[in-house]
Amino acid sequence: MKKLVLKLIFGFIVLPAALAGTLFYLNENGFFNISSVEVVLENPPAGQEQFLRPHVDRLEASLARYKGVSLWNIKLKKVSREVDALNWVDGLNIKRSWPTTLSVRVRPHEVKLLFMAKGGKLVPIIKDGTFLDPVESKQAPDVVLLDGEGFVKKTELRKKAVDVVEQIPAEGSFSRKTISEIRYDNKEGFWMTMIKTGIQVKMGEDQVSLKSARVSQVVDYLESRQFDARVIDANLSKKVLVRLRKDP
Repeated sequence: MKKLVLKLIFGFIVLPAALAGTLFYLNENGFFNISSVEVVLENPPAGQEQFLRPHVDRLEASLARYKGVSLWNIKLKKVSREVDALNWVDGLNIKRSWPTTLSVRVRPHEVKLLFMAKGGKLVPIIKDGTFLDPVESKQAPDVVLLDGEGFVKKTELRKKAVDVVEQIPAEGSFSRKTISEIRYDNKEGFWMTMIKTGIQVKMGEDQVSLKSARVSQVVDYLESRQFDARVIDANLSKKVLVRLRKDP
């Protein structure tokens, strides 16, 4: 019976106390002090690495101030709030990676559109229409440009523009890759300009996917016949109207 009691005392009191004492000693002597802050992008949008790299660099530089802080003592909720406040961050996960690494996994927002601001800087726009911080053209991702002062103060209009552009195919004769800019007219809705030809495409606001498919067919036809179009009006119920450059 005494042996059993001694085993229980050793197992539930002496051993945990010794372990706690060892950890306390190691912690007090800097064994768990953070020596590395690791920031990893989780599922970054394809083609937007150049846009995200400076953001990651600045975040790593900001979090570097936690180096030397004990991994035991750091308040993860505080760090999480700090990172989550960055407008380019969509989600994150922070954890301790023993013995000395603070690991931060960040899921970035995807930039859907760009807006040309005064001074020539480009303002990224995310899915909900929110503006991110302006960037230089060399850092900007390769997405469609919004043109028009009407987009400056109207978040809902920017969001609507995002919804419209997401209904346009990523590839094809008429696609996000072949559009340089989008404009908005209060009466006629959205207009697109094609990169290669400068053709103005009148899209409106609804059935964008269906209209895009029709425009693609028209563009293919025009190219095969070597017609030089000025305007493609897809904002019609069942047809597409083409105005050639020689037309009035």
